[in-house]
Amino acid sequence: MGIAGAGSAVAHDADRGTFSVLGWPVVCFDSFHRVELPRRLEGGLGERVAWDVAGRAPIALCMPDGSAYSYVEDRGEVRIVPGVSADAELVVELASGAWQDYLYELRTSRGLVESHAVRFVRGTFADWDTWEPAIRCMYSGTPIYHPEALDLRDLADRPIDLHRDFGTRDEPDEMAHFLRTTGYLVVRQVFDADRVEELAGEVDRIRGLCREGDRGSLWAADPAGRRSPYRLTYLGMRSPRIAALADDPTVRMLCGLAGQDVVAVTDRDSGQIAVLKEFGTAPEPLSIPDLPWHKDCALGGCPITCPRVHVGIRLDAVTQDSSQLYALAGSWGTVAHERYTAEQWARLPVVGMTTEPGDVTVHMGCGMHAGPAATGAARRRTLYVQFDNPRIFDVTNPYESYEHVIPGYDNSGDESVMSWM
Repeated sequence: MGIAGAGSAVAHDADRGTFSVLGWPVVCFDSFHRVELPRRLEGGLGERVAWDVAGRAPIALCMPDGSAYSYVEDRGEVRIVPGVSADAELVVELASGAWQDYLYELRTSRGLVESHAVRFVRGTFADWDTWEPAIRCMYSGTPIYHPEALDLRDLADRPIDLHRDFGTRDEPDEMAHFLRTTGYLVVRQVFDADRVEELAGEVDRIRGLCREGDRGSLWAADPAGRRSPYRLTYLGMRSPRIAALADDPTVRMLCGLAGQDVVAVTDRDSGQIAVLKEFGTAPEPLSIPDLPWHKDCALGGCPITCPRVHVGIRLDAVTQDSSQLYALAGSWGTVAHERYTAEQWARLPVVGMTTEPGDVTVHMGCGMHAGPAATGAARRRTLYVQFDNPRIFDVTNPYESYEHVIPGYDNSGDESVMSWM
């Protein structure tokens, strides 16, 4: 398997991530808002979104030529009003092409902002999250995450124990149902100590070859200023043992529990990755490598990249001390808010996964998940084997992730192009 030489660079053709290059039809901004969207709302979609924006100020989307429409919640109904509502909290101007990409979920609001495709006439990005799930539901039909209405049940129609774990001898149907319902799964003692040692040795070997500034690792500083890598990418391109995990029967079986049409990605979308949490003798939480709550498709491209299935092999014990993987139960396949208050978070079904070496987690990339700061000095190394929607190969080249084909997105600090010897 080839890799790019030291100091090499790969140019990314950002236009490949647009609706026009994909050949998707142009939708008239005015006709959609005057005819199609009201029809959808009257056909039952309004009931699916109004609860989430009840009592919220309107927002408006407008074109550079002045065409504009406001999204208004009024007494339990959502209406589309021509023009900019006087009480609109947020007014966003975007070009027709950017709106088409938003309509097709090739961009989220965050993806539009980070690709410099919008102008805030009124309000800020923080105001957009109020309406983002409702708009995406109106555009694509993707349901809004509604934790108060969750009723997650097992195959026996009992409320699911969100902290349940499984063994390799448990019934596959039960494991599959749990994963497809919650968006995550913990399976105990999948790999024995010898296999864990072998894989950990490969991760450590590659980690030792990394130098800050190469394209296969991301680095952060501890409070004393010491820098170390916290994420290694495309590991399968430097390790046949790690590459072989994509075809390992056990890994394939666990991925298959998700019931999704996905393929292994070794040279796309970061490939097989390792997440590292390393601390010295006087550790303090590091902010840079900690992953806030997010979905993998946070910038857009869900129809291209999702579903994503991550099979995570635990090389060390993972507890709160070593930064657990957290998941928001039932959030995969939905549109969720990025911003919740502390009071709201306290009521949400957040699950932290405590695991031992050789255990495996499976989680859906389009479910809300996080890897917050560790509170202790325990080391964590997790090796992820990733499976994506096959369409990722239609829009990306080797060593590209979807964000590389977003026009205007700053890829100057990306880790996806290798420059190793």
